[in-house]
Amino acid sequence: MPHIPIVHWEAASTLAVVVSSNEPLLFLSDDLRVIAASTSFCRAFDIDPASVTGKRIGELGRGEWATPKLESLLTATATGSASIDAYEIDLNRPDRTTRQLVVNARRLDDGDLDYVRLLLAVTDVTRYTRRSSPERRAGSRQGHPAAGSPT
Repeated sequence: MPHIPIVHWEAASTLAVVVSSNEPLLFLSDDLRVIAASTSFCRAFDIDPASVTGKRIGELGRGEWATPKLESLLTATATGSASIDAYEIDLNRPDRTTRQLVVNARRLDDGDLDYVRLLLAVTDVTRYTRRSSPERRAGSRQGHPAAGSPT
């Protein structure tokens, strides 16, 4: 009897919700590959929507999403040992102003442990944090439990 690979199909409703969201969202696999990105995410970060599916998060754009700390936190979220709550990151893009982002990520539990999925929401808070000092932003990052600092 030949071995027939089993393909996991994402629910069309899940993909539709993610893609049409007004909030910048990424729907990720456990190895941090993009399953779907919201149109608002692609628009906000100048990424071609046709180029995102199947890429690892660190490959998005010109590589500006290749942040070891973010990837580490997302991996921990995928294993169920963490979740990301209001984690602040600076998105450094070549030839562009650095943007301050707040990210939240959750492991989606649909009961199928073989197919772990993550939902990453991104909020650009640049215009609100430009008035705050770099020391204040750094302090909030270091003191947040998701940042891995001691509590």
